[in-house]
Amino acid sequence: MNDHKTRSLVVSDQIQYVRLDRLKPHPRNEEVYGSGESITDLVESIKLKGYVQPLIVKTDGTIISGHRRWRALTALGWKEAPVVICHFETEEDELFVLIAENRHRQQTPVQRIREGMTVEPIARKLRNNRAAQEALRVVENSGLPQSESQELSMENFPLDSLKLGLTEKEMELTENIVAAIVGLGCGRNYRKGRTAVKAADHLKKDCTELARVWLDIINERSIDAGYQLAKMSENKQKATLEAIASGAAKTPKQAKALIKANSPKSSSAEGVRDNSNDTNGVSDRNSKSQTDAEKELGISGATESLTNEKYWTSDSVGSWVIIKIPLFPLEKTPERKWNGFWGRITEVGATLKVDIGLEVVSLLQSDVELIENPAPSFCKVAERVLRLQSFDTVHEFGKVILNRIQQTLSWDAAALTYLDAVEQIELARRAIEQAL
Repeated sequence: MNDHKTRSLVVSDQIQYVRLDRLKPHPRNEEVYGSGESITDLVESIKLKGYVQPLIVKTDGTIISGHRRWRALTALGWKEAPVVICHFETEEDELFVLIAENRHRQQTPVQRIREGMTVEPIARKLRNNRAAQEALRVVENSGLPQSESQELSMENFPLDSLKLGLTEKEMELTENIVAAIVGLGCGRNYRKGRTAVKAADHLKKDCTELARVWLDIINERSIDAGYQLAKMSENKQKATLEAIASGAAKTPKQAKALIKANSPKSSSAEGVRDNSNDTNGVSDRNSKSQTDAEKELGISGATESLTNEKYWTSDSVGSWVIIKIPLFPLEKTPERKWNGFWGRITEVGATLKVDIGLEVVSLLQSDVELIENPAPSFCKVAERVLRLQSFDTVHEFGKVILNRIQQTLSWDAAALTYLDAVEQIELARRAIEQAL
């Protein structure tokens, strides 16, 4: 064994250069962020600039911040990397920094949820410490003697640097602290995501591909869509995911409707119970009119319609939604060409007006799905995309890029680089036109 691999690195806040083969990934990094993240954009950036931001590592060479940089430098054939070597008193300290250092990166919802699951024990301790500090203030104000246990329970984490922006009341709930640290909006959103990801991970033991589809639903649809799957029985979960994996359905809602349409009724009594959604009963189920098929696939229906009428109000204007028009009938709903695109509600009435940049489409209330608690980074990118989509001068290739971006809820660095290029070209074109 090489001696230089066994010697501890020296702690210093100064930049040092360490051989790449002395560094190793943190064991929790792949668990949180996965192993398939593209580094192409980073490799090109380093190659262009000839510079890379220093990595943060422990004295044993374990990387705390800079895993993608380490992989990129290895791919480029560099022998050494600039590093800052730090000492961490506890594992919690290093995990906190590992997550905090990644806050500036574009993360998928699943990555943010896994970040939350990693820092949840820290957040719980922060909540308990805050409660202990409050109790200590009460004791001090009462004039009673302070106990040693109260003094020893105090711990400090660099919360100020994260700017959580939580109220005193919100700080009483661990999930709120977690959501604020990792950027998931609110504690309720994190709880739903945690439930969905844990259920998908459990399914992965037996059905790797279906688990991947489930995680894709969370990333590309919404956390709530993944959570609704977690509330189903295991058999229904698998049937729903298999329908989506096969391409027979694009969303859990469509899969559920198709499963229901194709499942035989166990008894005539069950057929009677289903008459509210299937007016033809059991015997003539195969000869349903198109209207009945529409009801079964969620295009209309008294229960769903009533729910949506209560849900979509004037306060919904400005909300981001995904267009999800059911399968039937294509010829009567030309807006189906926008299925999978997201947009912003501009008006709520008998129909919803949804601005998708290219046009404002009128949709049934059941034809859209709310994007719950969109991250500020999503909103910024979405605003840019809608603005560019409204320009009729964007080149055809630029339109292809915008359309692909507008059909997902998270983007890698390469997609954002393409977006920057389209935007710069269009703004330059407009500046030239104004100058002429």
